[in-house]
Amino acid sequence: MARAQARSKSSKLTSSVARTARAGVPDPSSTPGAHRAAIPDLINVELAVLEKAAPAGGIFLHEIKFDGYRMLARVQNERCRLITRRNQDWTARFPEIASSFPELAVGEAVFDGEIVKLNGEGISSFSALQEALSNGQTADLVYVAFDLLFLNGFDLRKVALEERKRILADILGSAPPTIRKSEHRIGGGEAFFAQACKLKLEGIISKRRSSTYSGTRSSDWLKVKCVNTEEFVIVGYTEPQRSRTGFGALLVGYYTPNGEIRYAGKVGTGYSREFLEGFKRRLQAIQTETPTAVLPKGTYMRARVHWVRPRYLAQVTFTEWTRDNILRHPSFLGLREDKDPREVVVDRPPAPLPPKKGARPS
Repeated sequence: MARAQARSKSSKLTSSVARTARAGVPDPSSTPGAHRAAIPDLINVELAVLEKAAPAGGIFLHEIKFDGYRMLARVQNERCRLITRRNQDWTARFPEIASSFPELAVGEAVFDGEIVKLNGEGISSFSALQEALSNGQTADLVYVAFDLLFLNGFDLRKVALEERKRILADILGSAPPTIRKSEHRIGGGEAFFAQACKLKLEGIISKRRSSTYSGTRSSDWLKVKCVNTEEFVIVGYTEPQRSRTGFGALLVGYYTPNGEIRYAGKVGTGYSREFLEGFKRRLQAIQTETPTAVLPKGTYMRARVHWVRPRYLAQVTFTEWTRDNILRHPSFLGLREDKDPREVVVDRPPAPLPPKKGARPS
């Protein structure tokens, strides 16, 4: 009974991926803010600012924060290209999704969304997505569309978000099951966030209803997390112990505003045997004798460390930051090959904490 009730609540909240009943493609020529323009080769995506709580009132609308790959879907000349935020073409990785977009009743368009792997209750999992990709099992993956940037010769990025979403809903009314629309709720952000956390979702995204699409990180989009997940630069690894093969743990860090990488800890769990063995070879190819990260004062490496050049990003979940700004109980979720390590800065790097009472100054 309890499980059935949980599934019912989950389906209501994760109707964020429900398909609408409306169909058809509006003419954008009379839409306020729309103007004629060709689709540019490079489109910068909108990014969210981290907040501790969902905004109150009706100025914002709220959506589920999906845990997948951010992807622009560019539909032109009866074919679709799937482009990462680094402007990489990943069409070949998701053939079923790419082949679904030309079924939509649009001549040309650019959609913004997330490619995800959903479980039976409509909840996304990044580790499950990584496993599906590794095994070549991409038929069940879904593109969750949450924005529309271009449509049939018109640039919609200066159109208010709420109107862009209305047009998006019209287009996706008859979409194939591999393409779904991210539903939203106007107002009630605090309750929406509480329900998301109760269902063990990653969090929510709150977006200003009147906002345009600037292609930057701004307070028009806010993210509020239920769990601590971050992307960290991989800076090294340790040797395996006992029966483990490959490597023991990944050393991770994050870029500071002055451009240096600050060490954030060792991540020793969350790996499959196949990943341990396969990724070790990739790490060996980029080893360096020079330490890649700056260690916090008083931090020493007990195990032998192999430093590597900052080429790869790891998505990591953890319980909290320690007083020394080191991750507590981190676990590996997957690689983020869709992002450039230099673009990633921890959303809110922890400020150094004052010493405990009675502690001697260092």
